[in-house]
Amino acid sequence: MAVLDDIEEEAAEVLRNLAEHLCVTRPEWFVREGDHIVNRRRDERWPLTPSAEGHWTLHPLDIAGRLVQEDLALLVNREGRPVFGGGSVCFPNRWDLTSKLGRTMAEVHAPVDRLNEQLQDPIDSFFGRLSADKPFWRLGWGVLDTDDPYQPMDGTASVPPALPDVGDPTTGDRLFLRVERETLRRFPETDCVLFTIRTYIRPLSHLVERPEDARRLADALSELPDDVRDYKRTTELTAAAVHWLSEVGANEAHSTGGR
Repeated sequence: MAVLDDIEEEAAEVLRNLAEHLCVTRPEWFVREGDHIVNRRRDERWPLTPSAEGHWTLHPLDIAGRLVQEDLALLVNREGRPVFGGGSVCFPNRWDLTSKLGRTMAEVHAPVDRLNEQLQDPIDSFFGRLSADKPFWRLGWGVLDTDDPYQPMDGTASVPPALPDVGDPTTGDRLFLRVERETLRRFPETDCVLFTIRTYIRPLSHLVERPEDARRLADALSELPDDVRDYKRTTELTAAAVHWLSEVGANEAHSTGGR
């Protein structure tokens, strides 16, 4: 959890709307009691407003993050542009939350010049068009050498085992496909945008019964530009992953007469 000092108003709007949504869509789990939301399953009670003195017992973005499984990042409007205002993030994918605070979206992607050049204007244009009544979702992906979802850049992540060699038959059980379902929603009162991330991780071996998908992933890995591959931290494992995935795809081609 890390936030800029001045985003309580935006975070409070997110919390209010999230609480209302949960109480309507998950009434067996959540109920509103006065100025609090109660999680019946976990026997937890969280405030939805500050105290009479104007203070929060926890930051409203922190409370929001305790209500749902998704990681949350909040983009706030400063000087006419969205900047990274803060996040409640349990499962960072090899990035550092605190280093993003206050940065524009172009600056968030600055480690990859190609992405920065390609995305700066489209990102600004996209956020300008994003309306409160039309949320947006997308999928992000990567291949990792660990199934641990907690992958920060501050040295606290667990050390993964050694990478498999090219041709190692255990590669499918030692490398992992990480997919992140991401949503963006604008909130009208404060003009902030909530970015949510739901993480899914599976070993590459789950593609044994899906050879066409294995071939597509092998192609996608092979075609990544070097700087993007470095950004995704897949450079050292690409050869082993592509070899294993290609063999899975080739096995289906052989079994169907080379189709």
